[in-house]
Amino acid sequence: MDIADPKYREYLRDLPTGYLLDLLVDSESIDKPSVYWILQERGLTREDIDQGERRRRSTRWPRPHTLWTIARWATLFNALIVTLFNLMGLYRLLHTEHPFRGALLFLLAGSVGFGFIIGYKMTTHVYQGSRTMLYCGFPIPVGYVCLESGDEIQPDSKRSMAGMTVNAMVGVSLAIFPLMFLYIMMD
Repeated sequence: MDIADPKYREYLRDLPTGYLLDLLVDSESIDKPSVYWILQERGLTREDIDQGERRRRSTRWPRPHTLWTIARWATLFNALIVTLFNLMGLYRLLHTEHPFRGALLFLLAGSVGFGFIIGYKMTTHVYQGSRTMLYCGFPIPVGYVCLESGDEIQPDSKRSMAGMTVNAMVGVSLAIFPLMFLYIMMD
């Protein structure tokens, strides 16, 4: 790609400096002169850019996309365990004559609404999910952007809806957990 391509230039300008440096390290097919051009527009010298590249290549820490992959799987695993805990707590709450049962059910409904807001926010979260892709949606991606070309990749609607549903359920599960934990501790 030529840096004269205004769409590509604006796309590169939209990316944070860290993503641009990661692209220089991770991708062989990226237009490196264009990335250098954008980084130099931001006030970095050629030596600063080379030092940033060297630092990223020699670090002992895993790459950001590897950390995000671990975080996605840990979130899904924890959400599953928390969901089972919430279901057991809800079953106990519905089959008891607890003095605060009505208030707890009212708070539970509010927590479900708040959980859907959290799930929506998780669905709109953008992060570097692979070497050359930005993912939109955490923990299940519902859209992708190629870091090399700037193209947006939208999966089919059924897959996107399933991802949004899972993200919403993770948010609901996490929002209900403190209430169920308090109920079980009070019981």
